[in-house]
Order: sequence, then structure tokens, then C-alpha cells
Amino acid sequence: MHKFDPKNLKKLDNPTRRKYMPPYKTLEKFGLKSKGTGTFLDIGCGIGYFTIPAAKILSNGRAIGIDILPEMLEHAKERAEGLNNIEFKLCEEYKFPIESESIDYAMLSNVLHEIEDKNKYIKEIKRTLNKDGQIFIIEWKKVETNYGPPIDHRISQEEVIELFQSNGFKLLEYVEVSKYHYGLKFIK
Repeated sequence: MHKFDPKNLKKLDNPTRRKYMPPYKTLEKFGLKSKGTGTFLDIGCGIGYFTIPAAKILSNGRAIGIDILPEMLEHAKERAEGLNNIEFKLCEEYKFPIESESIDYAMLSNVLHEIEDKNKYIKEIKRTLNKDGQIFIIEWKKVETNYGPPIDHRISQEEVIELFQSNGFKLLEYVEVSKYHYGLKFIK
């Protein structure tokens, strides 16, 4: 099972990633609107690459980033200094410190391929989402690249669709993310 090594923190925000997956444009592709409302949950938020822009886009809402690594959260908190509608919380892999049915939008960016029990993980995501809550998935395309997880650790678009549909989600749309990543948007 491939897990991200926090020693590679610099890979999470660099010119190449910003070129292929600009955070504001990517969130807008998934439907977040400027001056929007609602609560956004970034699961496996890392350094806050999407959490911080989500807090700025949802200026009348709030953003929560959760991660299993305290060092990631410390870095994210430093980057988010001055924003008052954002918080970061330490979580366990299959248990999130989030109230049931309290989330409007959840995001899972390049995390699902790292999870061993994907059904258990998706059930925990579903618990946090409100009745019409949406989940945005970004994952590595299952093609050879010179960076990212090994191809045999990647999860195909079809596998993700099957996993989420079998857990009671409805596919809303495919989202073009980058030449290396696919995006999927589901509703609870």
C-alpha cells in the first residue's frame, strides 16, 4: 500500500502541480462558487492545498481540513494564518472528528488509492455528508508517469465509480482535472 511520505512535503505545492491542478480553478470546476456558503471538508488535506482556497471561495461558509499526520496540519495552519473560516483537525484513518450530516462538500484528492479498506472509508465520508452533500474525487489516472504513486497502486475511474455507487452515491459528473488526474463528482 502506497502512503505519502511527509518528507516529500514540497511535492504538495510546487509550480508543476499549480500548473496542472491550480487549486482555485479546480475547485470551481467541481462547482464551488465565489462568496459561497456551506461547509467544505478536505479529507487528507495535507498542507491545505485545497482547504485554504476553499475557505477563500466559500467566504460566507467554512472549510475544515483533516489529516492523520500532525506535521501536515501544522504546516497547513501556518499557511492559513489570517483566515477565520478555516480549521484543521487531526483524524484517525477511518474515524473523522466531524459531526454526522454536517458537511455540504467533501474532497478527496489523491487519497483513495492509499486506503486499504475503501468501503469502510467511504461509509465514514458518507456519515459526515448532509442529505444532498457532494463529494469531489481526484485520483491519478492509471497510466505510467515519471512521478506519483506506482501504477499498480493507482485506482481506475471505473473502480471509484463502482465503489461509490455501491455505497449509495450517485455520479453527478466527470470533471477534467489534468492530463495526469481524473475527477469525479458524486452526491449522497
